[in-house]
Amino acid sequence: MKVVGLTGGIASGKSTVSKTIQSLNIPLIDCDLLARLVVEPTHACYRKLVKYFGTVILQNQQDGQPLDRYKFGTIIFSDAAQRRVANGIIHPAIRNEILKRLFQYWARGTSLVVVDVPLLLEGELWRIVSDVIVVYCPPETQLERIKARDGLSEEDALARINAQRPLIEKVDYADHVIYNTSDLESLKTATLKVMDAIKPNPFWTVLAYFPPFTVLLAGWVIAKRHLKGDPRKTLNSKKKDDDSVVAEPVSSPSTTHATPAHAS
Repeated sequence: MKVVGLTGGIASGKSTVSKTIQSLNIPLIDCDLLARLVVEPTHACYRKLVKYFGTVILQNQQDGQPLDRYKFGTIIFSDAAQRRVANGIIHPAIRNEILKRLFQYWARGTSLVVVDVPLLLEGELWRIVSDVIVVYCPPETQLERIKARDGLSEEDALARINAQRPLIEKVDYADHVIYNTSDLESLKTATLKVMDAIKPNPFWTVLAYFPPFTVLLAGWVIAKRHLKGDPRKTLNSKKKDDDSVVAEPVSSPSTTHATPAHAS
């Protein structure tokens, strides 16, 4: 079974790409849905979050109540230290849910699965997938889209964008980049081309069901990622060499940018 990682950034168009992939009847594990699952009151992750942050992050500030997503988001998006703690609790829980579903798909004989992970790189899951697909759009377009889509102030929109790794850095990890800089049909066409390019060979899919070969195949994927190295080290080295910033936080644009109609 071939496992492909899909990532992007907030308002980059990744949701549209996900829907296009699903229209091809390719199984897709949506980690946004898993992120909601693991913070449900019945999940162990919920208890860990409440233990650290307190009931202030819950609706009506009462234990056992659902997470107050707006309040929780305000806390973690405005404080990098708090965000690291939250990610340290949530990411492992999501990773475990992903692995459960991957095993289920493998047991069913599925040949290709796409894992839609906004934090594919931050959560280190890029190391265990065969291919990384990044959906890219310019940061100024991101800003205009999120303001229009979510009705946020420019300050809040910028806080959410800058809480994520800049999209231009994510491109360095990509095996395939889908550029969302035109219209909706162009985005769908680009997605179809990428999915056609990465479809697995049926011969290798069959071999993957022999346990020894499965282990070898998984080992090869991990080794390939290890040999390729972490692009962050290259970026950090470049910063030191030229004393320049590779990707600065997004700031308010001084001019108005044309925004494509799709903002998912």
